[in-house]
Amino acid sequence: MTPIKTVVTLALALSGPLACKGASPATTTGSQDGGGNRVQLWPGITEETSPSDLSTAWTAPWLNGAFSLKDGALPDHHVRRLSSCADLAGVAESDVVLSRGWEHYNFREKSVRCRVMSRLRTARPARVGYVRDLVESDDPGELLPAAVAPMPGPDAARARSWRAVDPTLTFDRVGARGGYHELIVRGAYRGRLTWLAAGDIDGDGIEDVVMFSNLARSGEGAGAALDNVIRAFALTRRQEGGPVAIVEQFE
Repeated sequence: MTPIKTVVTLALALSGPLACKGASPATTTGSQDGGGNRVQLWPGITEETSPSDLSTAWTAPWLNGAFSLKDGALPDHHVRRLSSCADLAGVAESDVVLSRGWEHYNFREKSVRCRVMSRLRTARPARVGYVRDLVESDDPGELLPAAVAPMPGPDAARARSWRAVDPTLTFDRVGARGGYHELIVRGAYRGRLTWLAAGDIDGDGIEDVVMFSNLARSGEGAGAALDNVIRAFALTRRQEGGPVAIVEQFE
């Protein structure tokens, strides 16, 4: 592992517009249908496109790049040049022409965001919610379940939290993007944790929040950008002060 690869990996995990030493209070991007009482969308969910509302962002062309389906892959897919989330629906990484490591990284990041966007398009307002403290927390390591850790490890099934899996885990806002609900993650892995939206995703009337993480292994053994762990989770609590549960995982 060379120092150059480490720098590239961390730059990809930590890069983003409006990086600054201290993030300003997060703002609301909008709502699922433009109404004030619908699903709340925060900066980050539609950053691949210009529109901030999901219905438009779903079909809007990405700001950086497109992908081509492999010859013979998905013969019934009417779009062969993929340039939006709508085009990407139903397409796997193995279906697409990808060569360099950063192209795989770019595909995975877009794929996760698009899967999240697809679910949020059918989300509804929540009747009650018990999970907003996660979004506002400066250190959610004891609250987040062990399964959100990028590499849970053999004891994860018995672990109570992400920090129980990685005792070196820390969070801060140094380098977080202004206006984002975002934390910088340090520990066994480094990168960004960004809260993207809030609403009822699974139809039980209880609010869920969506967390996007893009993390690279720290220190010795760190790999290239292809090894970044890019995932998102819909998280909830069923009652006040209850344990945080994973509603859905996107990867």
